Amino acid sequence: MLAGRKYMAWTTLYISGRPGFKEAVMDKLTRTSRFYLPGSVDSEHDLLLYWIDNTLPLRDFKNELGSKLIFKYRLQFHYTVPEEYTDSKLSVQEEALIKKMTNWEAEHYRHSA
Repeated sequence: MLAGRKYMAWTTLYISGRPGFKEAVMDKLTRTSRFYLPGSVDSEHDLLLYWIDNTLPLRDFKNELGSKLIFKYRLQFHYTVPEEYTDSKLSVQEEALIKKMTNWEAEHYRHSA
């Protein structure tokens, strides 16, 4: 690790809402000053995956989206997959992304002192 260099740690955030919210959320987050790492869009269910900086409070993320968007689409935010979505299997892309992020995180952050 390079001296003085900081690495960002990620928190998984799942977003659900009324139909049409995915496009509105993705459009809004592409025009923000912060970087959010989008995951796969679940086409079978209304579930959107993002990885956000783990030091960023959820409230700040919601402020980036704005109350109008949150209330219009009745957005709900989850740190784990909601129970109503667990009966279906993850896509191959989602499993690959989760494995990649888990391996990367283990490589960079899970070393004991």
